[in-house]
Amino acid sequence: MKPFLVLILFSFFLINPIVSEEKPVPPGPPKEGYFIVTYKNCSVNLEIDVNGYSVRSGNSNEDSSGQADVNYWIIPGTNKLNIRLSERKTNKKDKNKTDFPKEAEVKLILGQKGQFPDEGVLLHHYEWKEGNQTQLGEWKEISFEPPFLPPSELWKQAESLTLSKELETSAIDFLKDFTKVLNTKDNKKILSVTAFRAKDTSEVRYYPYNEVDELKSIQGMTKAIGSTWKLKPNNYKFKLLCNQQILEITDQKSEPVITSKKGAAIPIYLSRIGGKWVVVR
Repeated sequence: MKPFLVLILFSFFLINPIVSEEKPVPPGPPKEGYFIVTYKNCSVNLEIDVNGYSVRSGNSNEDSSGQADVNYWIIPGTNKLNIRLSERKTNKKDKNKTDFPKEAEVKLILGQKGQFPDEGVLLHHYEWKEGNQTQLGEWKEISFEPPFLPPSELWKQAESLTLSKELETSAIDFLKDFTKVLNTKDNKKILSVTAFRAKDTSEVRYYPYNEVDELKSIQGMTKAIGSTWKLKPNNYKFKLLCNQQILEITDQKSEPVITSKKGAAIPIYLSRIGGKWVVVR
C-alpha cells in the first residue's frame, strides 16, 4: 500500500499547480504619460489640430516629419484629432515640386518619460495615399476617449465660453493690462498673473511646481526683454479650443499678438475662472 500512497501524493503535487495556476492578466493601458502626435507628409500639405489646438499648419509647401506633445490639450470625455490634406500650389519652376508620390501619415501615441515615440502605445494610426477615399481638402475627424486624463485643475474650473463682441473686448482689455504688468519688470507681479499657468502646466507635465524656480525664470525673461513688450493694436483673431474652455487670441496670420523688440513673443491662451480672465497655457 505504501508505494501506491506515495504515487497518489506525488501525482497530486504534479497536477495541483496546474489546476490552481491563474492565467496572467494582460497589462492595461498606462495610468499616466504623454499624448504625442507624430506626422510625416510628402508632396501634399498636411494640417493637424487636437481639440482646436493647431499642431501643424497646412500652409507649408515642404515635406516634413515631426512630433508634438499634446498633453495640455487633452480634455475630459471625447477628444478630437482632426487631419486635413490639401494640394500644393506649385508651378513648373517651384523648387519644392517633387516627383515623389503623395502620401501622409499621422499617429497618436501614448508614451512614457524616457521613451522614444515609437516605443509608446499606439492609440490611432491614420495613413493616406493617392486613391484613398478621403479626398484632398476634406477634414478627417478621429474621436477618442483617453485611457486617462493628464492631471490638470483647468477643466474643473474654467467656464464654457461663447464668442461675442463683449467677450472679445473684455479679453483685449485684459491683455492691455497684462502687457503693462510685463513691462513693470516686477517679477512677483508678473508671477501673480501667470501663476495658474505655471502650476497647472507643471502638473500636466508631471513636474513639481517650484515658485523659486519660476521667479528665476521670470527674472531671466525680464532681464533679457526689459520693458519692450507690445500688444498689437488691432486685427485680432479669436478661436475657442478644448470644449470652448480656452480662448486663443492671435493676429490674422495666426501669429502671437504680444511681442517684444527683442524678437520674443507670447502665445495667448486664456480662460475665465471665477469670473476673471486667467492665462492658462
